[in-house]
Amino acid sequence: MIPAAALADEVILTEGSRLAGTVTAMADDGRISLASPLSFEPFQLKADSIQRVLFAQAKGASDESDAMMVLSNGDQFPCELQGIADQTVKIHTAFAGDLDIARDRVNTIQLGVRPRKVLYRGPENDSGWTMRSGWRYDSKRFIAEGGGSIARSFETPGSFALRFTVAWKTMPNLQVFFADDLLETTGKADRYLFSYDGSQSFQLKRQQSGDSYPYKDMNSIRRDPSEFPDSKVEVELRVDRKLALVHLYINGEFEGKFSDPLKVSPTGKGVMFLSKIGGDDQMVIDNIEVREWDASSDRHRTENRGDDTRDVMITRSSDRGAGTILGMKEGKEGPVILFQSPHYPDPVEMPVANVSTLFFAKAANAPAPPQLPWMLGLRGRGFLAVSSCSFSGESLLAEHPLLGKLEIRRDAIARLERKALTKEDEEDPGNKPGDGEEDEE
Repeated sequence: MIPAAALADEVILTEGSRLAGTVTAMADDGRISLASPLSFEPFQLKADSIQRVLFAQAKGASDESDAMMVLSNGDQFPCELQGIADQTVKIHTAFAGDLDIARDRVNTIQLGVRPRKVLYRGPENDSGWTMRSGWRYDSKRFIAEGGGSIARSFETPGSFALRFTVAWKTMPNLQVFFADDLLETTGKADRYLFSYDGSQSFQLKRQQSGDSYPYKDMNSIRRDPSEFPDSKVEVELRVDRKLALVHLYINGEFEGKFSDPLKVSPTGKGVMFLSKIGGDDQMVIDNIEVREWDASSDRHRTENRGDDTRDVMITRSSDRGAGTILGMKEGKEGPVILFQSPHYPDPVEMPVANVSTLFFAKAANAPAPPQLPWMLGLRGRGFLAVSSCSFSGESLLAEHPLLGKLEIRRDAIARLERKALTKEDEEDPGNKPGDGEEDEE
């Protein structure tokens, strides 16, 4: 049986083994202290032996922030924009309270990115799912012990994201149909297909109902199952129905965005997991999530800003202008951004509700930010580089290269990564570090 996760901090070592306990400190040299019931004194784990640390899930405050801050070193996190001055940007964060950040340390603020609505998260039970042969539900997981399918429809109004975790005993052999209008294993349908069968690559295809050769290749990404020492991988598929694109993430890292060869996305609302393993094997699907996704805000944040010596403002209607962001004030119907365009004598007052993205000018001859070996992944959205940290009760004290000393709520931290995490300079994040966009209940 593939074990379910335990409620404890978990240190994953580079050679694949795991230690459970409570992380109490991280030294400047990266050494981690892990308190464990197996020892009177905390274990001291060297940095080069650690792959990542997963922190126990705690019930913290929900993420209701409607802005995403991206710093000049690529770190990003959710926040509420409270003010803009000549030299600073004032924000409020759920994980560290109020912060005043020097403007030349801010790269981007994306507005109006309140977490997307979650359409499904589970499984809490098997209600609503159609199971055919080989599958069973057990302890918030679907377990396959042979070939068969599980399927369900969701009310996806437009662009959406599907995320799930698959674990295997011997070798994965899974097909996932999504944006599916059929939910059958045979017959022609308009839908996408993601598959991973242990052949050293993830496959993404488009199926169409009106062609004698129904499957059209979209992309293939080489990843041998041995690259996943815990025999588990998290997959996220984001469907941009407006531009007919599928964005793929593997374990929170952006792999690319791939065009639909038919130039139009399928309109189906179903998801089907098809197991093709043998009867003596086992495969588990859990942590399934389907949520709305605002693909347009991703496109604004990741498009080329142009001249980086000037501020840039992009509206939600995709109008853009280069100039100077003068500040922020309260208008008659809410806060407004004061923006000075070189083409007009007077500043423009743009309602914050109409602004998609703010790019801040880069400082001339600014030194490159230090490359730190550790990243804190925030629970829900975002990540921060840190050089060292210590734990005190419900807080974590960390040193950040741009923000200085931070006191971060422990329940806001999902993971600590030794390797650098994806900044998604090509695409949006994760609960994952880099997820950049998350969900609400």
